[in-house]
This record gives sequence, C-alpha cells and structure tokens, in this order.
Amino acid sequence: MPYALSNAWEQARRRLALLEAAHDAGSIRRAEALGVGAGWECLEAGAGGGSFARWLAGRADRVEAVDIDVRHLGDLEAWEMDLAADDLPERAFDFVHTRLVLLHIPERDAVLKKLVAALRPGGVLLLEEDDIHPVLATAEGDYRKAWLAFLEAMQSTDPKWARDLPARLDALGLRDVDAEVEGQLFRGGSVPAEFWSLTWEQTREQMGEALDAGQAELADPSRWFHGPAKVVAWGRRA
Repeated sequence: MPYALSNAWEQARRRLALLEAAHDAGSIRRAEALGVGAGWECLEAGAGGGSFARWLAGRADRVEAVDIDVRHLGDLEAWEMDLAADDLPERAFDFVHTRLVLLHIPERDAVLKKLVAALRPGGVLLLEEDDIHPVLATAEGDYRKAWLAFLEAMQSTDPKWARDLPARLDALGLRDVDAEVEGQLFRGGSVPAEFWSLTWEQTREQMGEALDAGQAELADPSRWFHGPAKVVAWGRRA
C-alpha cells in the first residue's frame, strides 16, 4: 500500500517544516543526553525534511540520511531507500534514529530488526513514534470526527503500535533500554495545530466532509487540543 503522506505533495515541504518545528527540540535533547558527538557515525532513517540529520551532521563524524523520497535532502549525504524492501548495512552505525516513521510502515517490526542490525556493538537506537492515546480518550465534536476519518484514511498506520516499543527493544536483545512519553497539548492556530490541519489536508479525498469542520476547530485560538502521545524508547546493542 503506498504511503499516504508523500513528500511529492505540493505542500509537503511546509508540512515537514511544521513537524520539525514541533519535534526537533525534543529529538536534539535526547540525542545529546545519549552522548551523540565527535567520532560517531549515524543513520537517520526516514529523514523527511532533513533538519535533524543536519543537526547530527554538525556534531558527528558522518551522517547518512535515507528516505523513500529524498527530494528535500539535497545538501545531505542522502540515499533513496524503501526501508521495508531494501537492505541496510549491518554493524555500520553508532547511532540510529527514526521519528514518526515506523507506525506508517506495515512491515514495521521487520524494519525495526533491520535498524537494530545496523548498529555496531555498543551503538544506540533511538525511536520516536506517535500513539493515538490520549486523542481518542479526550477528543470531542468535530475534532474527534476528523481524527476518526483520518485514521480510517491511513489504513497502513498502526496508531497503537508505539506503546510497546520498550518491550520490543527488550525482545530484540538491546540493553540499557529506557523510555519516556511526551504528550501534545496545544492551542488552536499554533504550530502543532497547523501541522495536524495540513496533515489531514493531504488525505482530503479520503476524509471527506469531516475534514473542513475539524480544520475549523484547529484554527480557533480559543481552543486547546490533545494530540497523540509520542512514545520514545532507546537502547544499546550488546
């Protein structure tokens, strides 16, 4: 099944810029805490707009950015790659990172095994993936209807897969596994609100009439919204 949120969309660069504005600070904080720096060789899997890969390139010795569509990665060492179908080099990297990628890939568990195999002994894997909780527990009205329509449109996505990430890393033999959850609570009209509005827009044909009403709510600065919870998990290869 083709990926519904293609980088070829005419507004994809804006959508990716909003994603970066909402999430880069947390990714950078976590990578710094894990010690990423000089001498490290890194893989950014599903690099999107490339902002985090560019940050890595300013700290590490080498960064490879891979994506199924690399049109927004022109200034990076970038490789066009289908993570589900293509092979990654094994035992090649000190740090491997993905953000909001695996939940969209039906073969996500197989890809996760590839990411672990790409680590050198002692290398660190950092995963950041959304879980639909607490959206469906709290959302009401047109905002809830829009989310339900969006989830129906994104049939290849598993919106609950991320909640078991720490256990998955344990099962794959990583050590020093740890995790945290980062919630989204944002005002209408803010960067996260615009990101979700534009993300939904990319599935307009599938979402139908639920889209416009949901977007109208997201544009209202008097409203506050819960977004998906970001589950973050990391571990080190033995």
